[in-house]
Amino acid sequence: MADFPTFSDLFRTARDEALLRNSKVSREAVERDGMDANILVASIAAVGDQVVGQLAQVEAGTFLDSAVGPALDRLVFDRYGLVRKSPAASQGTVQFRTTVVAPTTFTIPIGVRLSTPDGTQFVTSDSVVFVAGSVGPLACGVRSVLAGSNQNVKSLTINSIVGSITSQPADLVVINPYATAGADDAEIDASLRDRARRYFTTVRRGTLGALEEAALGVPGVRSAKAFEVIDALGRPARVVQLVIADALAEQFIDYTTVPARYEVQSQLLSTEVFNALADVRAAGTFVQIVVANTVLQSFQLGLSFNAGADVNTAALAARAVIVDYVNGLSPGSPIDVVAAAGRLSNVTGLAASGNVIISPAGNVVSKPLQALRTSLALVTAISSQTNQPIITGTNPDAYSLAAN
Repeated sequence: MADFPTFSDLFRTARDEALLRNSKVSREAVERDGMDANILVASIAAVGDQVVGQLAQVEAGTFLDSAVGPALDRLVFDRYGLVRKSPAASQGTVQFRTTVVAPTTFTIPIGVRLSTPDGTQFVTSDSVVFVAGSVGPLACGVRSVLAGSNQNVKSLTINSIVGSITSQPADLVVINPYATAGADDAEIDASLRDRARRYFTTVRRGTLGALEEAALGVPGVRSAKAFEVIDALGRPARVVQLVIADALAEQFIDYTTVPARYEVQSQLLSTEVFNALADVRAAGTFVQIVVANTVLQSFQLGLSFNAGADVNTAALAARAVIVDYVNGLSPGSPIDVVAAAGRLSNVTGLAASGNVIISPAGNVVSKPLQALRTSLALVTAISSQTNQPIITGTNPDAYSLAAN
């Protein structure tokens, strides 16, 4: 028998009890479909099955792995204070312009309704002033009327002014130069469970994991990865880079522009995430938000050293230079191994050598929505000189044992 009895289990129990209490009733009469005894016993089993089903549903709602829907919402809010992310509206920027100079100054207020040819509607989220004597373009923020991942639209598709604007010139037109972004459906159970599982490991504020978790709590954000910016010796520089990505599909990116148009539009989503980190980031630490998909890249360096150089410090500085170079690349920018190797020439103690970067063997190319990133843990260094081995990769307190 399973953890909870099935209808068949309950039917057999009711049948055996009926046969035990009344010897004149035959087993065949109880088990034959349509017989009065069969209907009576089946009715008893059906009532029991409903009660067991209710018990099973309540029991499932008390465990994170089995709770679903509203039961999961109640569980994660009661235990972790988390709420399911609601559907997110799409956000973007449009430009208003005229063909001839505007004869009078007029205001485009918040809430003016705009539309795409397929009927997806947006409203202005800013109040902007179109000055007399100007033809524009005048930029204005917009958000979709409805929420959901199907509300993202391509560039140059918001082209109709549905609502009225006081003193609006007849030749006033609107267009969105960039694709809108940030729209998403309501959070699914699997994602909410995943955030709940990470709650206790990220509840401490100021950690990389806490920053990632806070970013994932912003509607529209699907992934987040935090990286510490380090100084020349691999020490934290009180700056964190947080790479986030939303559910924007590839078809909304305009690859014909440099940079791709979505990368410019991502400023809206990054601002929302930045504001959400006010109670999470450590005081005095700036968090730079980058909207892209993170692609981690490992490195292996083959280093040569000058006579008398501090091998460990020079190796650590070389690794830090590579991390700084890679993590400073904008989304879509490739890793140029020649440029990366050129930066190593400024590291004190390193001797010039022909093959400093062993791996990757050549340039690494990324797409416009990909951000190549690395860390000290992913950058290893070996010595090309057997008489100068690298003993350790870090020296947190700069302490060294005195020679005997």
